[in-house]
Amino acid sequence: MGNSPSSSNGTLTIVLDSPQTPNSNFIAGRTLTGSVYAQATNNINQVRVEAYITGKERTRVRYTETTSYTDSNGNRRTRHHTRYRNAERSIYRVNVNLGQVENVQAGSQFRFPFQIELPHDLPSSMYMARNGGYSLINYKFKAHVGGHHKVEQLFNVMSAPLSMQPVANLVPPIVRDIQSCCFNMGNITMAARIANTRIGRGETAIIDFACKNRSRQRITSVTVDIKQEVRWTAGYHSEYAKDALARRLFNRTERWGEMSKEEVKAEQQSRQKNTDSHRDRKQQTLQTIHKAVFDGENRVLLNVPASALQTYSGALVQVSHRMKIKITFDGTCIDHPTITVPIYLGTPTSYGAQIASPQPSIPVATAIATPTPSAPPMGVKPSAPPSEAEIDLAAPSAPPAEWAAAVTSAPVVVGHAAAVVGGNANDF
Repeated sequence: MGNSPSSSNGTLTIVLDSPQTPNSNFIAGRTLTGSVYAQATNNINQVRVEAYITGKERTRVRYTETTSYTDSNGNRRTRHHTRYRNAERSIYRVNVNLGQVENVQAGSQFRFPFQIELPHDLPSSMYMARNGGYSLINYKFKAHVGGHHKVEQLFNVMSAPLSMQPVANLVPPIVRDIQSCCFNMGNITMAARIANTRIGRGETAIIDFACKNRSRQRITSVTVDIKQEVRWTAGYHSEYAKDALARRLFNRTERWGEMSKEEVKAEQQSRQKNTDSHRDRKQQTLQTIHKAVFDGENRVLLNVPASALQTYSGALVQVSHRMKIKITFDGTCIDHPTITVPIYLGTPTSYGAQIASPQPSIPVATAIATPTPSAPPMGVKPSAPPSEAEIDLAAPSAPPAEWAAAVTSAPVVVGHAAAVVGGNANDF
């Protein structure tokens, strides 16, 4: 510890105070509190403890590289090589000078408390893996003594809670022709209403739907689902992962019933002539469907899993969500009309109303002080297979030693204005 590179000079321990959330995530816009503890095992002239917090996007993409060569017989051959491309980008960094102690005696213990305000617009921690690659957003608290003996701890962040003001979306009644092998089978009028398109993960979405079937085809089902798509890049390579998060069926109503061949033919003739009766029926249908949606005649509740990722648009990682209503007709070669609405998934509004209550600090990292290596590791080469050690995910750690005799310095308070938010992407 201190100015000596020897690992026998002491230890560093990071302790983050327990966040006031059920899942132990720290919420963006709130204050991260805790302490860094230092213990000397030798007499040293000076101890200067510094720390910094980093938040990063990190990605890896696996791809195949094809090369051509000529064999000993003069024939052209190809080889396929598996390669890996990595990239990272800083999204948050703040430096903290925790304090300095002179003339430290062996056995001395010191506590350096801190209060760091997290920026309001930080994205949630996340991880997604697919096809040998991955994308993640992670946060680390790192501490060191005079540039040596570094120790770090991962911690999870949740984005700031969503606004309590709902953002509804109404898809007004629309008419879609139904085609089957180039034949017009009639049409369908449909509408939908989503009570709130900004939904907390783990909460429930409310969807109203109504339709009038004026075709010869029988409706077998109407479903609504939430789709999640994650895309990430590394260099000129990209990967994606698509998943269905939730699905529900709407109840069948009388308006779903199909028309006879003769009724559809008469309807088409009336439509071509644009008769008054046709216009009146169309207007009445639009009004009926609009009213049915607002009256909530056919409503489903769709539970968004708490494991869903936050909607996010970064330089290396993009996470999008959409709600899709699909009408499925009986038969083959049939159009299946859909309604698609983009939605935003984030931290539930309820997290913003929680009242903090005192809780004991939780130890999250303890490390024996070790000398800094002469050169930092450069990471995995592009052709190397992925290593589990590189995937930084928060994990519980052992409790620290007893620090009852530690000398406590004045708390260091850092506002969000001291942070550097954003940065350029680097691939390797």
